[in-house]
Amino acid sequence: MKIFTKLLVLSGLLVGCNAFEYSPNQTFDGNSPTDLNRTAINKILSVQPTNDTLKFILSGDTQRSYKEIPGFIKKVNSIDKLDFILVAGDITEFGSLKEMEGYATRIKGAKAPIVTVVGNHDLTGRGRESYKRMFGDLNFSFVYKGTKIVCHDSNSREYRYNGQTPDIPWLAQELKATAGVNNYITVGHVPPLSEDFDQKLAPEYTNLLAKTPGFLASLYGHTHTYLTSEPEDPFRYLVTGSIEAKEFILITVINNKLTHERIFY
Repeated sequence: MKIFTKLLVLSGLLVGCNAFEYSPNQTFDGNSPTDLNRTAINKILSVQPTNDTLKFILSGDTQRSYKEIPGFIKKVNSIDKLDFILVAGDITEFGSLKEMEGYATRIKGAKAPIVTVVGNHDLTGRGRESYKRMFGDLNFSFVYKGTKIVCHDSNSREYRYNGQTPDIPWLAQELKATAGVNNYITVGHVPPLSEDFDQKLAPEYTNLLAKTPGFLASLYGHTHTYLTSEPEDPFRYLVTGSIEAKEFILITVINNKLTHERIFY
């Protein structure tokens, strides 16, 4: 009888321990998906293009608006001939594993592949480790329909403005002329017009992009407000409003020209 009582006590302790299994310092668990961006990119590249028109969505800043994601998914699923969706960072508020898992679960319903760029909030705490395990590299690129999409970490403040973020030498290499690439689009989270971007790097950064042959635009989130460059500005950029505002940008590239439309839902 004493042995049976001890087993009951022990089982109760184990149940109690499981209740506190999650820690804000966790970077993965048995349910965490891995390498989601590579999976999405492989899905994009697996579709044989039937035309040269590139059509995709720019969204971002889901961190305080998970309840808005189902409406976003419903709206984007209603758009025909969509190649992919870019989410320009800040999928979390505190960089926690559970937030990233919640985001990953909610975007599963999208018909088009979703590529997720890292935001400044995603790097807080141990978010960097969680993001890298769940989504992959912080700087990466892919080419589809003759357009190279260059996704990069532009969250300078999180690195104490150390002069290395964004990684301009890496960007310069990615933006070199390449066979089969006609256009270049870059995607970050923090735009260079923000004080969270290293202003010592901003002139070199914007000049590099603006002078790249075939450069169409640089895309961002972070401000939670729609912004765009002036027509005469050599550095062309678009900033999407947040998902909380129930809006995103629909971007189309036809004949080496980029057009965009704000979509509200």
